[in-house]
Parts: sequence; C-alpha cells; structure tokens
Amino acid sequence: LDTLSEETFQHISRRTGLQQVIDGIGTAMDVGFDKIRLNAIAIKDLTEPDVIPLAKFSRERNLELRFIEFMPLDAEDRWETENVLTGAEIRSIIESEFGTLSPAARTDASQPSVDYRYEDKNCFVGFINPVSEPFCGDCNRLRLTCEGQVRSCLFSTEEWDARELLRNGGSDSEIGDLIRDCVANKKRGHLIDSDGFQKPERAMYQIGG
Repeated sequence: LDTLSEETFQHISRRTGLQQVIDGIGTAMDVGFDKIRLNAIAIKDLTEPDVIPLAKFSRERNLELRFIEFMPLDAEDRWETENVLTGAEIRSIIESEFGTLSPAARTDASQPSVDYRYEDKNCFVGFINPVSEPFCGDCNRLRLTCEGQVRSCLFSTEEWDARELLRNGGSDSEIGDLIRDCVANKKRGHLIDSDGFQKPERAMYQIGG
C-alpha cells in the first residue's frame, strides 16, 4: 500500500484499485490474521504527502508499516538517484507528526528492515534502505522466481535454473549443489549508484520471490 490517494495509486501501479487493496486489508483483519505488514514504496517528489496518512492508517489499525526506498527495478527504467526518498527523510517526516521514534529490538541481524516503535503507542514502523544504507553484508536471502530460477540477489544478473533440473529428474543432492553454487556466487554488494552497477534485465514484478 504505497498511498491512500487514488491518483498516486494509479501513477505508481498504472491501474485503478486502491479501494480494492484497502478492502483486502480489512478482510485480512476481519478473518483474524494476527500480523499484517504493509509495504510502501517511497519515491522522491511523489509519495512525501502519503507518509503521514499511511502512518495514521497503520497506527489506527495496529498494523506494521514498512517504507521501502525506491530501487532500480522499475519496469519503465526511469530510476535515478534523485528519485530516492530515503528512510532517514521519511523517519524525520513521521517524527515531526508523532514525536521521537525509539529503535526496536533487532531479533534477526539479517532482516532488511530497521524497525522503530512509536513512544505513544505499541505500534511499529520500519525502514528498508537498500540505497542509502545498504545491508548486503548481513543479507542471507535467495529468491525463487515463478519460472523456477534461483537468484542470489534482487540485483543479480545470473540465475540458476532449478525448474529444468527438477523436470529432468534432478536429485535432492543435485538441487543442493545448485543452491550451494548460487550462494557461493553471491556478490559482496549490489553496487547501486556506483560505476560498477549493472541493472538486471528483469523488473521487480518479474522477479517476485
């Protein structure tokens, strides 16, 4: 849920449907999901007006909200450094409305989000800052695409074909070897915004995971 504005929703998603998303969140709450997390992409000069409304929306419903910095995985290939609304900037906006945020306990060093607690309410907000504060050194994640390709990183330009292996009768041992090879080739960092960065051909919606 990147916004509570239908106009901004259509700009980001290129389709209508904001109310459908909000209704879906309400249904998830009604049927008893005990932990619902809202992810919000943050884009400079676009989503600043949405920060406070989204914070209020999540606080009123006691939902965990996470803001994710805009990454060079957009389908239209328009990403620029100037488009990044950083986690620090978003945190400042929230604190201007709700007061100081207190760091929450970090139970898993590899989690991508840095979480904070509102001092006036037992509710959390998190920030995933892969561009302004890369956390590659703690990352322990792999991704499996819907086509059965294993990726060592969102920004990997290589994929390991688990689907072909499985369809040709690959053994558990061979699958293990494929995963180990993928992990062994995991690079030290994604190098976003550096001369060495190579943008993957797939957009985020094509990678999934």
